[in-house]
Amino acid sequence: MILVSGIIFVYLFSNLKAESYLEVGDKCGPSNQGVCTSIMNCPEAVEKLKQRQKPSLETCGFQGRLEIVCCPSNDVQISKIPVRNSVAACERYSKDYPIRLQPFIINGENASLGEFPHMAAVGYPRNDDEIVWECGGTLISERFVLTAAHCNVRLDGKLPSMVRLGKIDLLGDLDNATPQDIPVEEVIVHPEYRHLTRRNDIALLRLARSAQFNDNVRAVCLNTRQDIRPGLIVLGWGVIHTETQERSRFLRRAFVEPYDLNKCNQTLLEWPSRIAVYDTQFCALSHDRIRSGTCQGDSGGPIQIQNAKDNAETPFIIVGITSFGRGCGGRSPTIFTRISSYLTWIEGIVWP
Repeated sequence: MILVSGIIFVYLFSNLKAESYLEVGDKCGPSNQGVCTSIMNCPEAVEKLKQRQKPSLETCGFQGRLEIVCCPSNDVQISKIPVRNSVAACERYSKDYPIRLQPFIINGENASLGEFPHMAAVGYPRNDDEIVWECGGTLISERFVLTAAHCNVRLDGKLPSMVRLGKIDLLGDLDNATPQDIPVEEVIVHPEYRHLTRRNDIALLRLARSAQFNDNVRAVCLNTRQDIRPGLIVLGWGVIHTETQERSRFLRRAFVEPYDLNKCNQTLLEWPSRIAVYDTQFCALSHDRIRSGTCQGDSGGPIQIQNAKDNAETPFIIVGITSFGRGCGGRSPTIFTRISSYLTWIEGIVWP
């Protein structure tokens, strides 16, 4: 086994440039006849390595430095591959409620109705009994919305009281969509959240009743991979004019790219707060010259990637939660809470 491990170590470093986004348990290869499996659990691959030969198997991806290969299905006992509760829920939602897009685009930056049916607006009570929508969130099941902890630990002591689903025109009816306004029954902030450093900036909102899934309202799948790949999309109804603090009436999307953690930390050291970024977080930055990033009011909202799997029934996977940044637009990185670091905590509450 020591010999095999040594060969695997050398083999992996010669293949680190392989590019794929399949995960353990996914079907792969011609006609989907293989199963993505750890190289150590694929008999054909192990046998080749013992003979000091490179396995002639397709690469699915990596778990850390360990390669995931497309193993012939007759070599793999699929029943032994564990399935996370969140993954099982994702498959159920995707099967029962396929996405149907309804075009509604303004100036190219506004989202389409039904394009992001998991997007939620988080509202707070105002003195005149009206609701003010000040944070974003993500519907991850019939009864739970995922958001940022700092949206629930506020200086004014106010807690969110309402969640709005199924709208892109948050304050009007130009989208011809009927909202689902559902009261918040319970606020669950991560027990290790630290307000000053924004560590563990994640919270769950338990809804007073189940959301009714339809074309415009549906739960999203959670990312189970630790790596963050390019092509990120952030959503929100945040500030669009910094001078007037005017917020967007329509749900807007922006495209950003992952930003190196070391460079991000160096940038943060130049801020007065000197907040560090940890591996439970990640940074993203827009390279556009125009405003294409997050701003006040986008907090708690999702950052997602398009599903790279062939014939995927769910087009997006949420990888993070908007946490904090410096100002608005693409001039400095925004920091996000990494979903994959909190899967066990989320699953223990949402799908116990």
